[in-house]
Amino acid sequence: CLFVQQVGFNKPSHFTPLMDAIAEKTGIPITLEGLFKWVVFPSSKRDKRVPIPNQYFGVFQDGTLKVRGIELRRRDTTTWVRKVQLAALQIMAQANTKDELSESITDVLALAECVKSKLRTGHIPLDELIVRQKLGRELDAYKTPSPAARAALQLYTEGKEIPSGGSVRFLYTRGGVGVHAWELEDKPDARNLDTKRYCHLLDRAIHTVLDPCRSQSSMYQLL
Repeated sequence: CLFVQQVGFNKPSHFTPLMDAIAEKTGIPITLEGLFKWVVFPSSKRDKRVPIPNQYFGVFQDGTLKVRGIELRRRDTTTWVRKVQLAALQIMAQANTKDELSESITDVLALAECVKSKLRTGHIPLDELIVRQKLGRELDAYKTPSPAARAALQLYTEGKEIPSGGSVRFLYTRGGVGVHAWELEDKPDARNLDTKRYCHLLDRAIHTVLDPCRSQSSMYQLL
């Protein structure tokens, strides 16, 4: 996709000459998906000056969210984290300017603290905390088993074998091996959940959407 920023361009018709020129030069038809109120490109962890091309989030002029590459779109993200990150973006979507977006940070942080409190008091359903990861190799090839491998080993003791490349579902727990495979016959006690680990996962998702807005260097208004 192609992102275009031009002062004064705030209607679809403003982009028609550019799209016609691109189609004429390349022979490839091009369409306009929408006009953003704002769009954010998170920076690379290796170099803060460089955005990640396949990760971005923004809001079209009609209020529709556009999200690619962040936790909300990843299959290994827990339902709980996905829901909270979406709620955070919906709060941010109300902003029309950089200043308003910065002001929304307080509300997003309050949301995060509220849902973490619910987690600690056992008010989050276990099935929303399931982690799904793939096995990168056969179980006997692990020198230091990953969480997915440890969960797969639990299943193996019950006669359930997960091949290399297969997905394993589990919960993070305190003590022992640190995980509890979801497909085990016995379900874990919610009091044994590793809430610190889950809060860390949530914090990481919240930082994904807030950190670029704090610096504002990665945000662009396409108006």
